[in-house]
Amino acid sequence: MSLMRSPNLFLILVLFIFSICGSGCSSQDPSGTVNTTVIEFLEAVNAGNKDLAFSMYQGKDFLVPASIEMSFKNKKFSPGGLQEVVITSEGHTDNVAVATAECTVAKLDDDGNEIERTLLPVYFKLQDTEIGWIIIRVTFSAPLELSEDGLVSIEVPKTPIDPITENAVPISIFSVMLFGTGIYLNQKEKQKHNNSSRTVDTSNAASIPKESLVQFIRIVPSQQVVAGGKTTIGVWVKNFSQQPYEKFAVKARFPNTVDIKELSLFFGSIAAGQTVKQSWTFVPKMQGWLGVEEPTIVFEYLGTKYAGTLDTVWVPVQ
Repeated sequence: MSLMRSPNLFLILVLFIFSICGSGCSSQDPSGTVNTTVIEFLEAVNAGNKDLAFSMYQGKDFLVPASIEMSFKNKKFSPGGLQEVVITSEGHTDNVAVATAECTVAKLDDDGNEIERTLLPVYFKLQDTEIGWIIIRVTFSAPLELSEDGLVSIEVPKTPIDPITENAVPISIFSVMLFGTGIYLNQKEKQKHNNSSRTVDTSNAASIPKESLVQFIRIVPSQQVVAGGKTTIGVWVKNFSQQPYEKFAVKARFPNTVDIKELSLFFGSIAAGQTVKQSWTFVPKMQGWLGVEEPTIVFEYLGTKYAGTLDTVWVPVQ
């Protein structure tokens, strides 16, 4: 049995290698997180999720979410057109980073058919803040200098639910691999098959805003989703607090253009510092944009029940 045919075993081995290398060679090098932040920003633009892209940005290039969409469309980068992203250069200090992303962008007709492809370089500058690496400059003209010019000040307001999100940073796939425990992840994945008869109950729950939820929850669709083929959308949860999350569950509404058996994911208890993942598995029936609507999160923390809803997740189906 090859490692590529057993992705869970491969993930465990990768995490094991990280652990024996020690934190000195992995956690202190921000290049992976910087690159992932850039790629996730571009994927949000490609998905037409300008609000998500804007949440990763602090600066003067884009004053409102719509300006991101407009700027990229002016460069013939429209939602659904991104074919490939390659980080061709990256440099960083302790708190500043610059990166160049070469984007292969397809021009599509009204039916979603590809007309032509172009190569679009996008230049980024990022800053390490209390909430993690954020993008502070985006330009299409020339590479940006690795300097502390134009740094921003981020104020994190205190809220009644700060114990839940204190010390949290936005989760990336790279950070999930570093923080997670492979064996525990596999156990959580297997548990979901026993939960098909359960329901997610939001009654009598205190509301938690999506701005807090996105700090420790990330919903990640698979790449290259094809009509008629089985695919997944992963839900990653990182408990940054000092106490466990109890009865953690996630549900969402899927359109009738997909075949799916389980709409709800049940994580159970998530220990302090633990990262876990579960996935929706489904088969899209047709091409186009697939909307996973009202992703709703419910859990208990320190005896209080919380519930909140994230924005619709848009998935391009080829």
